[in-house]
Amino acid sequence: MYGLQTIRRGQRAAVWNRRGEVRLVDGPKLLLLWGESVQPLRQFSAAPGEYLVVRFVDGRIEHHAGPVAVWFDPVEHQSIELQQCLAIDSNEAVVVYRRDEGNVLRRVVHGPALFTPTADEWLHEFRWHGADPKRPDRKIPRGLQFTKLRVIPDQMYFDVTDVRTADDALLTVKLMVFFELTDIERMLDQTHDPVADFINALSADVIDFVAGLSFEQFKEKTELLNDLATYGQIVQRAERIGYRINKVVYRGYHANENLQAMHDHAIEARTKLRLEAETERQAQQLEDMKLKCEAERAEQRHVMEKADTEHRNRLAEMQHAEELRQEKLQLEADLDAQQQRGALELEHRRATNAERAAYLGNIREMQVDLTKYLVAQYQNPDRLIKIASDGAGPQMHLHQE
Repeated sequence: MYGLQTIRRGQRAAVWNRRGEVRLVDGPKLLLLWGESVQPLRQFSAAPGEYLVVRFVDGRIEHHAGPVAVWFDPVEHQSIELQQCLAIDSNEAVVVYRRDEGNVLRRVVHGPALFTPTADEWLHEFRWHGADPKRPDRKIPRGLQFTKLRVIPDQMYFDVTDVRTADDALLTVKLMVFFELTDIERMLDQTHDPVADFINALSADVIDFVAGLSFEQFKEKTELLNDLATYGQIVQRAERIGYRINKVVYRGYHANENLQAMHDHAIEARTKLRLEAETERQAQQLEDMKLKCEAERAEQRHVMEKADTEHRNRLAEMQHAEELRQEKLQLEADLDAQQQRGALELEHRRATNAERAAYLGNIREMQVDLTKYLVAQYQNPDRLIKIASDGAGPQMHLHQE
């Protein structure tokens, strides 16, 4: 290439000559080219929360955490890539491996943090059993792939299929397991798939529980599937791999179509009988309530009649007492009047007798014989008593005229 070439400010270019030699030129600059070629170079930059992965042609790799900018060097660099730093929340953790003089060291980084790996570090990628995208009720190997562990209580749904009772009923038991990661180092040392361990132990516990029961007994004892004591194997396995089982919840069961149809028919019959019994019970309760109400009304009428009778009796007693009181008052008034009349008559007699005694006294003082006077005054006495004697002895003769 011949001529002039302008390199602007903020740009960089690699100028190659015919011998294959290269020189780097930063702008602003005007180049006079004589058989040389210009290769514009790209600048890679990383903001906070990002980093650059620089790969050298000799196989070296360097990581540059942002904010940073690196020009691509076509002689030394093979490639430059922009990567995002790994944001770790407060309830998360990552497992980091690093080469150190032929050995591999492991460390756990807990959040909250913004993790930028160095060139000799890499993250542990977990591949556990997870839900099948086509059938979410099933768990398949490597269905769950991630790098960040959750260190808070978590839960999973799992259906234990093909569980056979003592009377050969085939069931599917639906469960929900609540668990919590307590020791990451032990988990990494003891297992590569905790979910698979949970599934196997949980299936063993449910099969042991159901195998000794008939279908009817299983229905009667389903509440025991909510008791953590029923799941001894999964509890022990969880402790061995650094987990803790907090609770297991029974979500129901599912049987095959024929058994389910028979069970549904039995439920329908029992429900019908229960409804009929409830209807009859309510009818009996209604009759009892009617009889009770009638008895209460009769009792109320009896009480009211008794109260009315007692009231009339009290009124009659009060009226009779009033009549007696009036009669007593009348008798007392009559007796007082009679006593007053007797006293007046007595007083009148006393006055008359006193006046007559005074009169007779005056006559006596006048030397008048009172006997003759009185005899003369009463010529016709009411009763005459004569005493005569014939010489033989006295004789009494009563003569009343």
